[in-house]
Amino acid sequence: MTPLSGRVLILGEDTRSFLSTVRSLGRAGLEVHVAWCPFTAPALRSRYIHKLHRLPAYQATDDAWLRALIHLLQAGKFDLVIPCHDSSLVPLHHHRSSLEPYARLALPDPQSFELSFSKRKAYELGQTLGVPVPPQREVRSIAELHAAAEEFGFPLVVKPEASVSTANPFYRRMVTKVFRMEDLDQVAKTLPFSQGVLVQQNFIGIGVGVEVLCRDGEILTAFQHERVHEPLMGGGSSYRRSVPLDPAMLGAARTLMSALNYTGVCMVEFKLNRDTGKWVLIEINNRFWGSLPLTIAAGLDIPRYLYEMLCRGRSDFPQQYRTNRYARNWVMDLYWLSANFKNKSTDPTLLTLDGWTVAWEVFHILGLRETSDTWAFDDPFPAIHEMAQLAGQRFGRRSRRWTLVQRSFRRAAQIAMRTGHKILFVCKGNICRSPFAELAARQMIGAGKEFRSAGHYPVPGRRSPKNALDAARSFTVDLSTHQSVVLTEELIDWADTIFVFDAENRAFFEDHFPNALPKVHYFGGLGRSTPVEVVDPFGGSIDDFLGVYRMIQKALTDPAVP
Repeated sequence: MTPLSGRVLILGEDTRSFLSTVRSLGRAGLEVHVAWCPFTAPALRSRYIHKLHRLPAYQATDDAWLRALIHLLQAGKFDLVIPCHDSSLVPLHHHRSSLEPYARLALPDPQSFELSFSKRKAYELGQTLGVPVPPQREVRSIAELHAAAEEFGFPLVVKPEASVSTANPFYRRMVTKVFRMEDLDQVAKTLPFSQGVLVQQNFIGIGVGVEVLCRDGEILTAFQHERVHEPLMGGGSSYRRSVPLDPAMLGAARTLMSALNYTGVCMVEFKLNRDTGKWVLIEINNRFWGSLPLTIAAGLDIPRYLYEMLCRGRSDFPQQYRTNRYARNWVMDLYWLSANFKNKSTDPTLLTLDGWTVAWEVFHILGLRETSDTWAFDDPFPAIHEMAQLAGQRFGRRSRRWTLVQRSFRRAAQIAMRTGHKILFVCKGNICRSPFAELAARQMIGAGKEFRSAGHYPVPGRRSPKNALDAARSFTVDLSTHQSVVLTEELIDWADTIFVFDAENRAFFEDHFPNALPKVHYFGGLGRSTPVEVVDPFGGSIDDFLGVYRMIQKALTDPAVP
């Protein structure tokens, strides 16, 4: 292909859609700038990033981020700004009138955005157009929720109106599966009935995505994948394969895109029951999809095509791609493997695979039909950094098990807790470990000390995941009103003692606040027998959260003797 010339700004962070977009446009010859990225993101090690820009995090009540972004667009003179995640897509959409004078935004038009972004509106659109959809109703009370459960049976799928809100696009509202009537009332406590909650009959099947590039409602090229490994309760996949376009699903996607007069990239998500051949529409995602590494590896360079369509007016794109290709996100897949083998593979409502099926996947690697989301021969450093992070966690934790090292950590931590008056707990995101430790310490230690918590992940206002809420409740700790706080220099100055939970947290201080290291200690060192590092349960099961919270409580109640 002829090299392109130009400059783009990509907003994102992960090793799937964001890193793939960076590599695609960098390889095309464009000058790639990025922003709104955590400093620890492996994607930032890509050789295709020309410059990283630090911008204030989005806040609905403070437009400092908007002023900074406008200043960057004025100075950078970018051909195109591409948001890769909801947390950047939503702010750009709602402030497009302020931003569009300075750069072209890769966003669908406002009406298409609203219709596709809302799960309810997308469902109603599909229903009106004759696209198969699962039975669904909107409920606004616990009584209506119970009635829906009696009508649809269990498991019951409970969905938010939209995955994120304008006020807080960093907090992702998760789809929940409820398996028993006795769990329904517990789930109901966290539901925003005043806004309307979507309740859906469970459809047994695998996730399938039809990904498209459109202009004015016309599909210019399309790709299809199916999920091989996806979370047992549903969600983003860690392992997927390319499959031929299904004429019926592609036809449904064409109908939807035409009705929306859609321009841009989009994934239309379906569920397919292999036994019956039936399928249903699940939702419409109006941005790049998590399986984008597979799309590119199979031969469709969609990020480049998007740039050429919007900035060069191109409309003729390749239609063929390689099928039966696989792509794996190794970090996510480790969590999937653990959860898969802990659950029964015979339960049709859980998306499990038997051991032989998983073992057979090695032949995809040997047959050179599998790629990694992160590894690339021409851009190896994101994968190397990702592996270094994992190795550091594993081997660093092992070294901290040595008796003399542990004794030193425990003595220092215990003295710091006893003598400190302003205690700050710091973990990565401030949504799982540190807020629980803060509230538990207030209950159990209380008078004479002040406790606060924060995270070094640069996104404020995120809420704790459901498993954290449920697990914390077992220890009489209420996380339901907690919103994440980003670690600042002011907070560090306020604290006379800082407790971190793992090596990554400490590494953050080593890189950014080395002068604070004398007052930084491992939280796990507080306990007589607890591990020095307290692992992050984010993304894990409720049992994972219960185990971590039990460990935190034990460290606070069973102190080591200094």
